[in-house]
Amino acid sequence: MDMKTHHLLFILIALPLFCSCRSSRSMLREIQALKSSLYYELTSPIYQEKADQTVYLDFIDYSNMDYYTSVKRKKSAYIPLLLYNYEGELFHLRLGESSLTQLYREFLTEALLTECNSSTCCHLIDNQKGKMIPDSAYRLEVKIRKNETCGRIKLNQSSIPWFEGEMLEVVNNKIRPAASSLAISIRLTQKEDCLLDKTYSTEYQQTTKAQRFEDSPSANAACLDDMTECLSMATKEIVEEISRDIHLILSLQPKSRH
Repeated sequence: MDMKTHHLLFILIALPLFCSCRSSRSMLREIQALKSSLYYELTSPIYQEKADQTVYLDFIDYSNMDYYTSVKRKKSAYIPLLLYNYEGELFHLRLGESSLTQLYREFLTEALLTECNSSTCCHLIDNQKGKMIPDSAYRLEVKIRKNETCGRIKLNQSSIPWFEGEMLEVVNNKIRPAASSLAISIRLTQKEDCLLDKTYSTEYQQTTKAQRFEDSPSANAACLDDMTECLSMATKEIVEEISRDIHLILSLQPKSRH
């Protein structure tokens, strides 16, 4: 085997590795430079009567999610042929708090306040500063037990010989629906009595079809937005369930005078 053949084999082996590593690094830089916003849409029926119970919400101290969004290359393929070149890579992304426009624990606090103060018989007060409350007041403690949201991006690029020695590139990048695994524990107490101690969990997955994009930055931004929307919907599902349980329990309690 001559020297030229050795060089050719080396290039064919090293080229896919080089392309994959470069794509992974550039994707990570692009993702970490982006921001996306969580949102909460109130859809529950509004409680028409006067809210006659007061509940103090303790400070939620921990979002329980990674700070940085991570990118991991799971699969890659590079097929160099005389008339057709194909390069494909699959990346898994995990949402980090630095990619959000606000801390998740702050978003959860706002979601609980919005939902409970609209659809329940209680008036939920944010007591994040830890002010003294009456001994007989209702107190709500919230802990985020699990908070993971993941997405996937598939980068596909094909090169076909074209006129005058040029190559025609066909790009077909896709994002796959995001999925969230979320678990939140609450404890509702009055004095020494525990009225509700429960952990709510959901495995929520987006139902949107895979979307296609012509370039990697657009796919990255869309994947981040899809993960953020997924986490928003998972939060909404749990918050609505929490508010229903709190409403049911407090509607059976004597009216609060606080």
